[in-house]
Amino acid sequence: MVFERKYSDEVRNAAVRRVVERRQAEPGNRSILREVAEEFEVGEQSLRIWVKRLDDGMFSVGEAAKLRQAPRERLLARIAELEAELESAHVRIGAMGEEIEVLKKASVIFAAELAKR
Repeated sequence: MVFERKYSDEVRNAAVRRVVERRQAEPGNRSILREVAEEFEVGEQSLRIWVKRLDDGMFSVGEAAKLRQAPRERLLARIAELEAELESAHVRIGAMGEEIEVLKKASVIFAAELAKR
């Protein structure tokens, strides 16, 4: 018996790409494979195998391989942004701390002046 491919490469690639996208958007959703299999009218077990092969690095699915790397790059960029913001906030907080100390000293002086009157 000759093995026939039931699904085209386009369908397989699109389904795997959708799984990758949905996993990124909905990391806690455990029914993604079932939903995507229904959406593309493919067998859930077939889709599971295709995704496993992608996850194992056995084959690359065009954009899906890029999508797998993209979140890491976006996360690293976002971490760098947040670190820069945090550093900026530390500088502002440090300056505010100095301003607060000046205000405390000024309030002591004003309170002393009011007490004299």
